Amino acid sequence: MNPIEALLGTAHAARQAGDLAAAIDHQTVAIEMLRGGSNPLALAQALRHRADMLIESDRAGDAEQDCAQALWFYAQVPDAPPLDIANAVRCAATQAEAVGDVAGAIILWREARTRYAALTDLFEAMTGSAANPGVAEANARIEALGGK
Repeated sequence: MNPIEALLGTAHAARQAGDLAAAIDHQTVAIEMLRGGSNPLALAQALRHRADMLIESDRAGDAEQDCAQALWFYAQVPDAPPLDIANAVRCAATQAEAVGDVAGAIILWREARTRYAALTDLFEAMTGSAANPGVAEANARIEALGGK
C-alpha cells in the first residue's frame, strides 16, 4: 500500500469511528500529496470525501472550495465514473443546503437527480432493487427545500 492509500484508509477509519477531526487531518495530508501527482480522479474523490467530512462536522462553509474543485477535477477526466460525478454533485448540493443557499441547493439537487436517474440500471445491479436511492433522496431534498 502506498502512503497516500494508507492516509486515505486512516482517514476513512477515523471517520467510521466518529473522529471527524482526525479524519479531516489525514484526508488533508493525502490531498496535498495527490496535488503533487498526476491522478485527477483520485484527487477529485479525496476532495469530495473531505467535503463530506467537513459538512458532517458542521463546517459546510469550509467545504465549498472542495466541492467546486472536485467537480472541476472530475470534468478533466473523460472516463470519470458517472456515479462518482453524481455523488460529487450531491455533495455540492448538501453543502449549498447546509450554508443556506436554497436556490443553489435546488439547482444542484436537480442535477444530482438527473445524474442518478441515468444510473438506475447500475443501482438495480448493485442492490437487486429497481428503487433508485439517489433519485429518492434528491426528490425528498428538493421537496423539503420548496422546489419541484
